Amino acid sequence: MSIIKFKKSAGFTLTELLIAMVINVLVLSSMLAVFVYNLNHYTTSINVNRLNQQLQAAMQLMVSDIRRAGYWANSSSLVGTDTNTNPFMVAGSTDIQIGGTGNSCILFTYDHNGNGTLPAVSSGADDERYGYRLMSGAIQTRPWGASFSCSASASAWENVTDPFVTITTLTFTLTTHTVTTGLGTSALTTRSIDITLTGQLTSNTAITKTLTEHIRIRNDYFTP
Repeated sequence: MSIIKFKKSAGFTLTELLIAMVINVLVLSSMLAVFVYNLNHYTTSINVNRLNQQLQAAMQLMVSDIRRAGYWANSSSLVGTDTNTNPFMVAGSTDIQIGGTGNSCILFTYDHNGNGTLPAVSSGADDERYGYRLMSGAIQTRPWGASFSCSASASAWENVTDPFVTITTLTFTLTTHTVTTGLGTSALTTRSIDITLTGQLTSNTAITKTLTEHIRIRNDYFTP
Protein backbone atom coordinates (compact mmCIF):
# COMPACT_ATOMS: atom_id res chain seq x y z
CA MET A 1 0.00 0.00 0.00
CA SER A 2 1.54 3.24 -1.15
CA ILE A 3 1.35 6.46 0.83
CA ILE A 4 0.59 9.69 -1.06
CA LYS A 5 2.52 12.67 0.25
CA PHE A 6 1.33 16.25 -0.43
CA LYS A 7 3.87 19.06 -0.77
CA LYS A 8 3.30 22.15 1.20
CA SER A 9 2.14 24.91 -1.22
CA ALA A 10 4.59 27.80 -1.52
CA GLY A 11 3.28 31.35 -0.84
CA PHE A 12 4.01 34.77 0.61
CA THR A 13 3.64 35.73 4.16
CA LEU A 14 1.73 38.86 5.12
CA THR A 15 4.99 40.61 5.91
CA GLU A 16 6.39 39.84 2.47
CA LEU A 17 3.23 41.13 0.81
CA LEU A 18 3.41 44.39 2.78
CA ILE A 19 7.07 44.88 1.85
CA ALA A 20 6.29 44.26 -1.83
CA MET A 21 3.45 46.79 -1.70
CA VAL A 22 5.70 49.43 -0.13
CA ILE A 23 8.36 48.84 -2.81
CA ASN A 24 5.73 49.16 -5.56
CA VAL A 25 4.42 52.40 -4.06
CA LEU A 26 7.93 53.84 -3.90
CA VAL A 27 8.67 52.87 -7.51
CA LEU A 28 5.38 54.32 -8.74
CA SER A 29 5.92 57.51 -6.74
CA SER A 30 9.38 57.92 -8.25
CA MET A 31 8.04 57.36 -11.76
CA LEU A 32 5.23 59.85 -11.15
CA ALA A 33 7.69 62.44 -9.83
CA VAL A 34 9.87 62.04 -12.93
CA PHE A 35 6.81 62.34 -15.18
CA VAL A 36 5.63 65.52 -13.42
CA TYR A 37 9.13 67.01 -13.60
CA ASN A 38 9.41 66.27 -17.31
CA LEU A 39 5.94 67.67 -17.94
CA ASN A 40 6.73 70.89 -16.06
CA HIS A 41 10.06 71.21 -17.87
CA TYR A 42 8.36 70.69 -21.24
CA THR A 43 5.68 73.27 -20.41
CA THR A 44 8.30 75.78 -19.28
CA SER A 45 10.31 75.26 -22.46
CA ILE A 46 7.22 75.88 -24.59
CA ASN A 47 6.39 79.04 -22.64
CA VAL A 48 9.97 80.32 -22.90
CA ASN A 49 9.86 79.77 -26.67
CA ARG A 50 6.51 81.55 -26.93
CA LEU A 51 7.88 84.49 -24.93
CA ASN A 52 10.96 84.67 -27.12
CA GLN A 53 8.90 84.47 -30.32
CA GLN A 54 6.54 87.21 -29.14
CA LEU A 55 9.36 89.59 -28.23
CA GLN A 56 11.36 88.84 -31.40
CA ALA A 57 8.31 89.38 -33.62
CA ALA A 58 7.39 92.66 -31.90
CA MET A 59 10.99 93.90 -32.08
CA GLN A 60 11.40 93.08 -35.77
CA LEU A 61 8.08 94.76 -36.56
CA MET A 62 9.23 97.98 -34.87
CA VAL A 63 12.75 97.85 -36.35
CA SER A 64 11.61 97.38 -39.95
CA ASP A 65 9.08 100.21 -39.59
CA ILE A 66 11.13 102.77 -37.66
CA ARG A 67 14.21 102.62 -39.91
CA ARG A 68 12.07 104.05 -42.75
CA ALA A 69 11.09 107.16 -40.78
CA GLY A 70 11.22 110.33 -42.86
CA TYR A 71 11.34 108.63 -46.27
CA TRP A 72 10.01 110.87 -49.06
CA ALA A 73 9.76 109.72 -52.67
CA ASN A 74 10.39 113.28 -53.95
CA SER A 75 13.56 113.95 -51.95
CA SER A 76 15.72 113.98 -55.09
CA SER A 77 13.90 117.15 -56.20
CA LEU A 78 15.63 119.06 -53.39
CA VAL A 79 19.17 118.29 -54.52
CA GLY A 80 21.06 121.57 -55.03
CA THR A 81 18.20 123.75 -53.77
CA ASP A 82 19.51 124.16 -50.20
CA THR A 83 15.96 123.62 -48.88
CA ASN A 84 14.06 120.93 -47.01
CA THR A 85 10.35 120.75 -47.77
CA ASN A 86 10.00 117.09 -46.87
CA PRO A 87 6.46 116.79 -45.43
CA PHE A 88 7.54 113.67 -43.50
CA MET A 89 10.26 115.56 -41.59
CA VAL A 90 8.43 118.51 -40.05
CA ALA A 91 9.96 119.03 -36.59
CA GLY A 92 7.47 118.49 -33.76
CA SER A 93 4.80 117.32 -36.18
CA THR A 94 5.67 114.54 -38.63
CA ASP A 95 9.34 113.96 -37.82
CA ILE A 96 10.45 111.39 -35.23
CA GLN A 97 8.98 112.10 -31.80
CA ILE A 98 9.74 110.16 -28.60
CA GLY A 99 7.58 110.56 -25.52
CA GLY A 100 5.44 108.77 -22.99
CA THR A 101 6.48 107.60 -19.53
CA GLY A 102 10.14 106.64 -19.61
CA ASN A 103 10.35 107.34 -23.38
CA SER A 104 8.13 104.33 -24.04
CA CYS A 105 6.48 105.77 -27.15
CA ILE A 106 7.66 106.71 -30.63
CA LEU A 107 5.82 108.51 -33.44
CA PHE A 108 7.03 108.90 -37.03
CA THR A 109 5.87 109.16 -40.63
CA TYR A 110 7.13 108.00 -44.02
CA ASP A 111 5.97 107.94 -47.63
CA HIS A 112 4.64 104.39 -47.61
CA ASN A 113 2.93 104.49 -51.01
CA GLY A 114 5.71 106.54 -52.62
CA ASN A 115 3.44 109.22 -54.08
CA GLY A 116 5.29 112.11 -52.42
CA THR A 117 2.25 113.36 -50.50
CA LEU A 118 1.31 113.08 -46.82
CA PRO A 119 -2.43 112.33 -46.79
CA ALA A 120 -4.94 113.60 -44.25
CA VAL A 121 -5.67 111.47 -41.19
CA SER A 122 -8.05 108.72 -42.27
CA SER A 123 -9.48 105.51 -40.84
CA GLY A 124 -10.30 104.18 -44.30
CA ALA A 125 -6.80 104.17 -45.80
CA ASP A 126 -3.16 104.25 -44.73
CA ASP A 127 -2.54 107.82 -43.54
CA GLU A 128 1.23 107.16 -43.32
CA ARG A 129 1.48 108.09 -39.63
CA TYR A 130 2.89 105.35 -37.40
CA GLY A 131 3.67 104.78 -33.76
CA TYR A 132 4.51 102.20 -31.09
CA ARG A 133 4.19 102.42 -27.33
CA LEU A 134 3.94 100.51 -24.05
CA MET A 135 0.45 100.53 -22.59
CA SER A 136 -0.83 98.40 -19.68
CA GLY A 137 1.76 95.66 -20.16
CA ALA A 138 1.34 95.40 -23.94
CA ILE A 139 3.01 96.88 -27.00
CA GLN A 140 0.54 98.89 -29.03
CA THR A 141 0.65 100.26 -32.58
CA ARG A 142 -1.26 103.19 -33.99
CA PRO A 143 -3.97 102.15 -36.49
CA TRP A 144 -5.15 104.36 -39.36
CA GLY A 145 -7.23 107.30 -38.23
CA ALA A 146 -6.33 107.08 -34.53
CA SER A 147 -4.92 109.99 -32.59
CA PHE A 148 -1.30 110.59 -33.61
CA SER A 149 -0.26 111.12 -30.00
CA CYS A 150 1.54 109.15 -27.30
CA SER A 151 -1.21 110.16 -24.88
CA ALA A 152 -4.03 108.62 -26.96
CA SER A 153 -6.43 106.46 -24.98
CA ALA A 154 -5.61 102.77 -24.58
CA SER A 155 -8.57 101.75 -26.73
CA ALA A 156 -7.51 104.05 -29.59
CA TRP A 157 -4.39 102.01 -30.41
CA GLU A 158 -4.13 98.26 -31.08
CA ASN A 159 -2.21 95.63 -29.12
CA VAL A 160 0.67 93.87 -30.89
CA THR A 161 1.59 91.38 -28.15
CA ASP A 162 -0.63 88.63 -26.69
CA PRO A 163 -2.01 88.67 -23.11
CA PHE A 164 0.11 85.68 -22.01
CA VAL A 165 3.14 88.00 -22.26
CA THR A 166 3.52 91.07 -20.07
CA ILE A 167 5.81 93.80 -21.39
CA THR A 168 7.56 95.46 -18.48
CA THR A 169 9.96 97.76 -20.35
CA LEU A 170 9.91 99.48 -23.73
CA THR A 171 12.37 102.32 -24.19
CA PHE A 172 13.27 104.35 -27.27
CA THR A 173 16.46 106.42 -27.26
CA LEU A 174 17.18 108.87 -30.09
CA THR A 175 20.81 109.68 -30.85
CA THR A 176 21.75 112.39 -33.36
CA HIS A 177 24.99 113.52 -34.94
CA THR A 178 25.11 116.77 -36.91
CA VAL A 179 27.81 117.86 -39.36
CA THR A 180 27.97 121.02 -41.44
CA THR A 181 27.78 120.54 -45.18
CA GLY A 182 29.97 123.52 -46.16
CA LEU A 183 27.02 125.47 -47.58
CA GLY A 184 26.75 128.34 -45.11
CA THR A 185 24.82 127.18 -42.04
CA SER A 186 23.47 124.07 -43.74
CA ALA A 187 23.91 120.84 -41.81
CA LEU A 188 23.12 117.17 -42.10
CA THR A 189 21.91 115.22 -39.07
CA THR A 190 22.13 111.45 -38.88
CA ARG A 191 19.77 109.73 -36.46
CA SER A 192 19.66 106.36 -34.76
CA ILE A 193 17.21 104.72 -32.38
CA ASP A 194 18.08 102.25 -29.64
CA ILE A 195 15.24 100.03 -28.41
CA THR A 196 15.20 98.12 -25.12
CA LEU A 197 12.38 95.60 -24.75
CA THR A 198 11.73 93.42 -21.69
CA GLY A 199 8.87 90.97 -21.28
CA GLN A 200 7.83 88.17 -18.96
CA LEU A 201 5.28 85.39 -18.88
CA THR A 202 2.05 86.59 -17.33
CA SER A 203 1.61 83.20 -15.62
CA ASN A 204 5.21 83.02 -14.38
CA THR A 205 6.96 86.32 -13.79
CA ALA A 206 10.23 84.51 -13.08
CA ILE A 207 10.55 83.77 -16.81
CA THR A 208 11.72 87.02 -18.38
CA LYS A 209 13.74 88.13 -21.38
CA THR A 210 15.30 91.39 -22.59
CA LEU A 211 16.07 92.34 -26.19
CA THR A 212 17.99 95.37 -27.46
CA GLU A 213 18.27 96.69 -31.00
CA HIS A 214 20.16 99.56 -32.65
CA ILE A 215 18.48 101.15 -35.69
CA ARG A 216 20.22 103.49 -38.10
CA ILE A 217 17.53 105.71 -39.63
CA ARG A 218 18.06 105.56 -43.38
CA ASN A 219 16.86 109.10 -44.07
CA ASP A 220 19.07 111.88 -42.73
CA TYR A 221 17.69 115.25 -41.70
CA PHE A 222 18.87 118.24 -43.73
CA THR A 223 18.85 121.71 -42.18
CA PRO A 224 19.06 124.53 -44.76
